[in-house]
Amino acid sequence: MSSTLETVQAMLRSVTGRPYCTGTVPLDATNSTLFYKCGDLKAELIDFAHATDEQLKKLADACQPATFGHGQKDVLDESYRKARKMDATMFASHFSPLQLGIINSIVGSLFHEQREATEIRAELYKLNVYGPGAFFKAHVDTPRSDKMFGSLVVILPTAHTGGSLIFRHQGNEWTFDSANAVNEEPSPRAAFVAFFSDVEHEVCEVTSGYRVTFTYNLYFADSTSPAPTMLSGNNPESDLKAAMSALMRDPQILPDGGILGFGLSHAYPFNSSLTNVSNLKGCLKGSDATIKRVCDALSLKSSLMAFYREEDKRVGVLMPKFVDFGDDQVEDGLAMYLRDLRGSIPVVDPNAKGGDDDFVRMMIEGANVHSIVWAKPLAEVNAFKAAFISYGNEATLDYAYGEVCLVVELPPADKRQ
Repeated sequence: MSSTLETVQAMLRSVTGRPYCTGTVPLDATNSTLFYKCGDLKAELIDFAHATDEQLKKLADACQPATFGHGQKDVLDESYRKARKMDATMFASHFSPLQLGIINSIVGSLFHEQREATEIRAELYKLNVYGPGAFFKAHVDTPRSDKMFGSLVVILPTAHTGGSLIFRHQGNEWTFDSANAVNEEPSPRAAFVAFFSDVEHEVCEVTSGYRVTFTYNLYFADSTSPAPTMLSGNNPESDLKAAMSALMRDPQILPDGGILGFGLSHAYPFNSSLTNVSNLKGCLKGSDATIKRVCDALSLKSSLMAFYREEDKRVGVLMPKFVDFGDDQVEDGLAMYLRDLRGSIPVVDPNAKGGDDDFVRMMIEGANVHSIVWAKPLAEVNAFKAAFISYGNEATLDYAYGEVCLVVELPPADKRQ
C-alpha cells in the first residue's frame, strides 16, 4: 500500500471526533420558569431554580407515560423505557437555546465553526420527567425528516442522582453525568447535550429525585449561505488536507485515473425507493462533512453515490441515484445490468482479493470501467437492499445490496497537479 494512502487513512481516523457536545448555561427568573396544563383548564407554574419534590411530582403526574419509536409505530413498554412525557403543546417556557448560546456551542463543537447558527434550527419536541426508578435503554433516535441531524437534550437544575447519559458510536463509549453537571453549580444552571441522530444512547436509572428535560429536534435550516472555508493552522482538518494533497501528487495512486472512495461514518435518513442520493449532500455531518470540505478546498469534485456490490468483492457499480428495477429481468448478473444504465460508473477494486477472473474480464469488456481505491472503507452504516427479478433457468426473486458513499473522480497521475 502507498505510504501517502496510509497517511490519508490515518488522518481520516483522526478527524473522527466525539459525536456529541455538552455544556451548561445560567438560568434567571425568566427562563427557569415553566407554565403547563394540569387537568382540563388549570395551568400550573414551576420555577426550576427552586423546585420542590412536591412540585416536581405534580409535574410528573400531569405527564403521560413516555413511548418510544419502533419502526413506524410508537410503542409503550416500561421494561424498555420508564419515563413520563408532555407534548410541546401542553407547556410554555422562555428557555431559548439560540439566545443562551447553545446553538453556537453546537456549531463550534459538532461542526467546527463550519456552519452558522442561522443554518441550524432547534424545534422543541417534548418535556420528559424521569422519577425514581425511571430509565431508557439503549436506542437510536428516529429522524423526523432528511433535514434532521440530531437531538438536543436540556437537563434542568433539579436535585436528583443517576440518570447519566451513555453514548456509543463506532465501537466507542462515553458517559455524561448530567446530575453532577447541574448539581455542582452554586447558582442555577441547566446542562445540555447535543448529539447526532445515529448515535446510540441510553438514560441510566434515576436513583433519587426527578430528572426533568426539554428535548429539541435539530434540523439543518434551508440556507443560501456560501460554502464554508477551510480552517487554517495546526488542526486535524488541515492535516487531512495536506495528506490528501500529497495523495493527489502520488503517481502510485490510480496512475491511469479512477475513483477515490470514502465510506461514511454517520447514518442518514433515506428511502432507497424515494430519495435522490444527491439530496443527502447538504446533510453531511461530523467527519463526513469534513471530508467533503477538504475535497472542496482542493478543488476535487465530490459526489454522493449509491454503490451496488457484486458477490465478487472486486466488482461494483456506482450509481447517481437508487435504481428502480421495476419488472426488468436481470439475466447476466447485477453488475452487467447496472453498467449499461445511464450515469453508471462500473468499478474494479485492484486491491480486493478473490473472485472469478472470467467474470471480471466479462465485466470490463465493452464498458468504461474505472479502478477504485477506498481511502476510507465502507462501514455499512448507510446500507440498503432492493429486490429485482433474476433470470437463469427460471425467474427468481433476488436482492441488490449496496451502500451510500462519497466519491471523487481523479484524472491520470500525469494530469494531476
